[in-house]
Amino acid sequence: MKKTVADFNLNGTKLVMMVWNRKRFFLLVGIIAFISSLAVSFLIHPKFQSTAVLLPAISTQPSKDIVVPNRVKGFIMFGEDEEVEHLLQVLSSETLMRTIVEKHNLFVHYSIERDSKHAWSKVATVYSKNISFSPTKFRSVKIQVLDTDPEYAALLANSIVEIADSLMRKTKQDMALRALPLFEEQYQFALSEIKRVEDSLSAVMKRGVLDLPYQAKELTSAYAAALTSGNSASAQRIKKEMENLGVSGGAFTRYLQEMLHVSQQMKDVKEALFIMRIEAAGEIPSQFVIDRAVPADKKAKPKRMTIALISTLSALFFTFFLLILIDFFKTMIEPDKGEE
Repeated sequence: MKKTVADFNLNGTKLVMMVWNRKRFFLLVGIIAFISSLAVSFLIHPKFQSTAVLLPAISTQPSKDIVVPNRVKGFIMFGEDEEVEHLLQVLSSETLMRTIVEKHNLFVHYSIERDSKHAWSKVATVYSKNISFSPTKFRSVKIQVLDTDPEYAALLANSIVEIADSLMRKTKQDMALRALPLFEEQYQFALSEIKRVEDSLSAVMKRGVLDLPYQAKELTSAYAAALTSGNSASAQRIKKEMENLGVSGGAFTRYLQEMLHVSQQMKDVKEALFIMRIEAAGEIPSQFVIDRAVPADKKAKPKRMTIALISTLSALFFTFFLLILIDFFKTMIEPDKGEE
């Protein structure tokens, strides 16, 4: 007689019956998984979490100050998205990571042989697992450090705050020191331009041009009055003064406008130079510390009950899936029984 392969039907009723018929087996698997995972979780060293929160200051980059007026307010203003991204970049930098590793000797703390192969890769992997940086919806940056020692976790978090500030100030300081001579030169050039325009304007004023609009109005009125009264001598004298005003008035107007323009340039360069000198000193903080890290009084990891529950559910699901496979292969191997 020819054997036929029975259909393997996975309907809901069959699955429920399969679980119900093996309920004791599933219960046993669940109990064993729960107890074993809970026991294993007690072998995991507890870790404590310390958190520091920073608000970056608005950038006072000198190159922006010459374009954007009143950037000096940045010394007391909080930063926006751009400054948050800059701070995150510094916190995630290789330079900061290596500085922290060297300063706190994390090779020893993380039990990694410094002379072993790929030692820096190993310590960087552990570092990234225990230390994280993330932006918040309030445009601040959160620094979170996990460690088996709560005091050490707080120490690392606060050290990262200080080193990040130092790196950002050092970057601005280096840029300012390189640009400072150029702006000093521009400032001296602006001073010489003001002196040149002042001398030219003084020369014109010595020719009797002091207030062009007022003088032109008064001379015109006086000339008209002299002509009306028939005083030709006075009219002739006033006419000569008006001709002199016409000759020197153009130069007066040009130098006056130039003086206003150079004075505005001088003001902008002076403000930028003032800020750059402060940044070159490296004394202005790049961030505001909202929360300094403190030692935690409660462990953050492991969540033993969560581990036990997830492990138990995973074991039950795996058992359920395994039983389905067993039933499937039984049906394929013994098709006659599958038809009964």
